[in-house]
Amino acid sequence: MKKVVICANPQRDKGLLITARIKKHFEDNGVPTPVCLLFENNGSYESANMSGCSNLKEEVPGADMLICLGGDGTILHLSKTAAIYGVPILGVNLGTLGFITDLEPEESFRIADVLRGEYFIEDRMMIDVAVVRNKKTIFNDFGLNEAVVGKGVPSRPLKMVVYGDERKISGFSGDGVIIATPTGSTAYSMSAGGPIVEPSAENIVLTPICAHSLTAKAFVLAGDRRIMVELGDIDGRAANLFIDGGCTIELKRGDQIKIMKSQYKTKLVRVINRSFYEVVNSKLNTDI
Repeated sequence: MKKVVICANPQRDKGLLITARIKKHFEDNGVPTPVCLLFENNGSYESANMSGCSNLKEEVPGADMLICLGGDGTILHLSKTAAIYGVPILGVNLGTLGFITDLEPEESFRIADVLRGEYFIEDRMMIDVAVVRNKKTIFNDFGLNEAVVGKGVPSRPLKMVVYGDERKISGFSGDGVIIATPTGSTAYSMSAGGPIVEPSAENIVLTPICAHSLTAKAFVLAGDRRIMVELGDIDGRAANLFIDGGCTIELKRGDQIKIMKSQYKTKLVRVINRSFYEVVNSKLNTDI
């Protein structure tokens, strides 16, 4: 390896103790390991400029691996930059569930396996998201987990129609709709009653949120399906688009939200060969 970038969340790694241990391990083996910091602020993540720390966007190009110390939210934030440059991410869980991460804090010693090449890469499907207003595209982004069309504040239900390849799938009123990747199927979509989909399936999951209809059910669609959500009469109510819980844009009546499989993929480093089912059972069969 020529270069490994550590991206740490100082709110999760207090005093950057784990960061320092991992950095020393790589640099003792001759691998330059710059450190970048991200601070969580109301669900979004901001880069920190601190002495001795590097700029994430400057360090990721040309890196062999990105080691993320935080929770799933930190990985979701990093996934876009990493995907653009094809850099794989190894996640060490310092958050709550840590569904996307590979190692728990007590397993961080397994970092040594990386230097020996004892790991594999798991590709995760991503989705492109666009908002079309009055026949003009006003917004573009992509994400790893999901795109959510939802209410900005508690109010009366939103009206929407969902299409797949220009054919109507469902029309309903409710709190919104989630369009999730298999990775996102174990997040908000599952909490809203959607199915769990194993990551290798590369499907798109469509899950209504609190729909005021007996027929509005979750759909598992082919990965190459082109989805469009058309927003109906919102009567002055607030509606927003959320991508991976972070990026948002306010929506208006008649807006078309278009979602399709992205050319980009998130590459996750796997050191411990746990099955997807083992992860599901260990992470979700717990009491809060």
